[in-house]
Amino acid sequence: MDTADLIEAVREAWSGVPAPPAEDLQYVDWGWGEAAERALVGVTPMDVDITSAGFLGTTPLLDIPPRAAAAYLGPYLLSLLRGLSLQEQTGLFHDVITRAHVLNALSQEDFWRDVIRPFLSADVQRTLVDLAHYLASRRDLLGLAQEYADRIVTLATGS
Repeated sequence: MDTADLIEAVREAWSGVPAPPAEDLQYVDWGWGEAAERALVGVTPMDVDITSAGFLGTTPLLDIPPRAAAAYLGPYLLSLLRGLSLQEQTGLFHDVITRAHVLNALSQEDFWRDVIRPFLSADVQRTLVDLAHYLASRRDLLGLAQEYADRIVTLATGS
């Protein structure tokens, strides 16, 4: 599986995930501004414009309610993967903040326990297992220590 395949798998996995209720995001404007609110509130995960300033300036996954974090994990994964694809092609990546935010979330046991396991379907979770293995295989490009990559895989597989 390559980066393009994984991008498509994430798109497919999150295609049926609806926008979380607006009340789950009531403090997004306070935390990240009006542009972030426009980028996320009422927007289905696969319709989020991951190139917008409102999205790129927002790192909410560990701060918003779990069902909203589960829904919006999809676009954050797409952003991470698009950055990885760009890096594979050019040697450069464009968004260190989003990359670090997503990898940090994926390395947190409580994120898996409180966000991913209860709010994402088994199909989406299988996609996350594939993603975890892929990220581990690309750990050099991502600047991940082996232990960090192993932790993400362990959390994804539940082993």
